[in-house]
Amino acid sequence: MVYTEYRLPHPNIPTISYGKNIKALTVLLSNNGLIAEGRLCDFFYDISNELITISDATIEKFNYQAAQNVNLEEIKQDLLNGEVLNVDETTSRCVERLEYGQAVPLAAVNSSFNAVVRTHSGATATLLTVNPYKDDEGIVRDGIVPLFCGILSHDHDKKYYKYGALHAACGAHLSRELRGLFELYHIEWAERFRRFYVGLNDYKCGSDVCVDLVLLEFELMYDALVCEGEVFLKSMRSRCFGFVELRRLLKRLRVFKDAYLLFIRDYRAPFTNNLAERDLRHCKTKQKVSGCFRSWRGLECYVRIRSFLSTETKRNHQLLPAVKTLFTKTPTPC
Repeated sequence: MVYTEYRLPHPNIPTISYGKNIKALTVLLSNNGLIAEGRLCDFFYDISNELITISDATIEKFNYQAAQNVNLEEIKQDLLNGEVLNVDETTSRCVERLEYGQAVPLAAVNSSFNAVVRTHSGATATLLTVNPYKDDEGIVRDGIVPLFCGILSHDHDKKYYKYGALHAACGAHLSRELRGLFELYHIEWAERFRRFYVGLNDYKCGSDVCVDLVLLEFELMYDALVCEGEVFLKSMRSRCFGFVELRRLLKRLRVFKDAYLLFIRDYRAPFTNNLAERDLRHCKTKQKVSGCFRSWRGLECYVRIRSFLSTETKRNHQLLPAVKTLFTKTPTPC
C-alpha cells in the first residue's frame, strides 16, 4: 500500500481571500479597460500600499469565474425576440485552436492560429462567440442565426442568406465600394449611384414611412442606374482597370436588390451594420494591445465577459455593480 503525505499550510502564512469588490474591479479593468495582467498586478499593489499582490493566475481565475456565471441563455432569448439581428465577424489571434468536436485544443508551434469572433448584436443585447473557422458549422454551433426569424443585417456575407426571413445588406460598405470605384478608377457612374443611394437614407431619416409612390420612384431610379452602369460596362475594355470590380458590383446590385433596398422598404431595417461593427471594435483593440490570447479558454472567457459588459452597457446599467453580481451567482455551464 502506498501512503501519501499531506502537509498542512504553514501557520505563519496567512490565507488570502479576495472579496467580490476586488474580483469585480479586476475583471472590469482586464476586459473593459484593456489593462495587461502585469500592469493590473502593479496597480493593486500600488493602491493598497503594497498589501495586495495579485498574481497573473489569480486574475485568470477571476475572469474564468465571472465568465462561468454569465447567463448566455437570457442574452440569446433577448436577441431571438428582437426584430433585427446584426451579425458580423472578425479574426483574433490565439496560440491554441479548438477544432469542431474536439475536447482538447491544438497548440501552435512558434506561431498562432486565427480564431473567428462573431457578434450577434441587438438593441439591448450582444452575444459574442468564438469558432475556429468562418463557415456554416460555426454558425450552427452558435445557435442564434439559424433560429432567428426576423431581419438579418450583415455585410453581404453570402452564407447568411440561407437564414432569417429578410436581409439588409450594409449600405456603408456599398457606399465605400462606390467611392473607391470613382476615386481609383474614375468611374463617374459609381459616384452618381452613391449619391442616389445615400440620398435614400437621408430621405428615410427625415420621414416616418416611405409612401408607395415615392418608393416606386426610388426603385425605378435604382433599376435605371443599374442599367446605365451595365451599358457603361459594355463600353469598357475587359482588361482595363476597374472592369472586374464594376462587373461584380453590378451583378450584386441586380441579384441582391431586395437586400440593398430593404432599409427604405421597411424602416425597421438599418441602413448600415455599424451596430455589429461597434461591438467587435473592442476585440480588435484588444488584439492590438495584447497581440494574441495564450489559451483557447482565455479567449472563450473574454467573449463571454464582453457579451455581458456590452449587454449591460446597452441596457444603461452601471458596469461595476453588474460585474459584482457575477460573483454572487451559481456557476452556469459553458
